[in-house]
Amino acid sequence: MVTTITNREPVPVTIGSLTLWCENFKASAVRSFTEEPFVSGGAAVTNTCPKAMKLTFAGRIYSDDAPLDFVKAASGMLRSSESYNIVYRGLVFGRCRVQSFNAEDNGEDFICAVITLITEDAVSEEESA
Repeated sequence: MVTTITNREPVPVTIGSLTLWCENFKASAVRSFTEEPFVSGGAAVTNTCPKAMKLTFAGRIYSDDAPLDFVKAASGMLRSSESYNIVYRGLVFGRCRVQSFNAEDNGEDFICAVITLITEDAVSEEESA
């Protein structure tokens, strides 16, 4: 048995004016169902609707001049109705809006950051061209 150890480099992700060097990515989505009960005790699904996809990017922010500009920019994005197109590893996520963020200054030469976005679109780069 051979064990292969890989060391993938962080991927730069541009969100508006921010560049986050992504070390961890998570996507999740859910579908909502509406059920109506029968008198006999059963139930019928009467409506269904996919909810928006949640994207979470975690990584590092590098800036020699103003490392906490991420907090200012992400806070502005959170309060804005503006949407962003984000490209990550061959997928284009369209019309993303910021749902949440956090930043930690651990005394390193970078800021640890997590930003969560909501989107309805995910297509390959070829499909978006």
